[in-house]
Amino acid sequence: MTMTIRWWLLLVVTTMAVAGCGSGSGSDGAAALDGRTFVSVGDEQDFPLVAGTRVRLTFRDGEVAAEAGCNHLAGSVAFDGDRLVVTEVGGTAMGCPPGLADQDDRLIGFLQGRPRWALDGDTLLLSTETARLRLTDLRSAEPDRPLTGVRWSLDTLLENGTAGSVPAGARAYLMIGAGRVTGSTGCTVFEGPASVTAGTVTFPGLSTRKTPCAKGLEGWDDGVLALLRGPLSVRVTGNRLALTRADGRGLQFTAPPR
Repeated sequence: MTMTIRWWLLLVVTTMAVAGCGSGSGSDGAAALDGRTFVSVGDEQDFPLVAGTRVRLTFRDGEVAAEAGCNHLAGSVAFDGDRLVVTEVGGTAMGCPPGLADQDDRLIGFLQGRPRWALDGDTLLLSTETARLRLTDLRSAEPDRPLTGVRWSLDTLLENGTAGSVPAGARAYLMIGAGRVTGSTGCTVFEGPASVTAGTVTFPGLSTRKTPCAKGLEGWDDGVLALLRGPLSVRVTGNRLALTRADGRGLQFTAPPR
């Protein structure tokens, strides 16, 4: 599908702005950005965003994952000198409000437009002839949340590195406390003991209770409950929590703003 990019702000990007100290060869780019997540910094007058949203880019092993408030996007990434080359972009197919759907399209068009990249410390600048997006390393913008004492809201289903959407209206969450976990799938309330070790969490003996849920969601959560019954590796990155089984399946959660 051809993505249409709509711009209402024309910018002049100076040579100085795109010739930052981090740009260079393809190997330089891969080494500088791989394994890092960047988020837009809140002054996107050069790349206007829907209120309450921000752009998030994660670079890992020749791929870039992107979000702009709606779908989870991913594509292949390479570096051609000071140009970022993003191809084969795909993503989830959530039903987004019109503003967020258009924003996803704008981000895809921007990334596929071979933007120049420049990295200055923790600041990543991406720019084309018509737009500019400034981001900062997530670990500087938002330190990792603690695993415990936080209400984590489920927003993504993971399948061997592929992100899938949680059904609309499914208000699923969990909270890990002192040796206990409580939560809900939106259709089933659960609680039980929580065993947390270095990098791993287990919820043995969960008890569950069905609750009324939105029409069309009945039964969707059986897979979620099955995933919670087994050892799960833990990765907290900023306000994101990923719980992943050894077979690559898992759940991703988001913490509320501070």
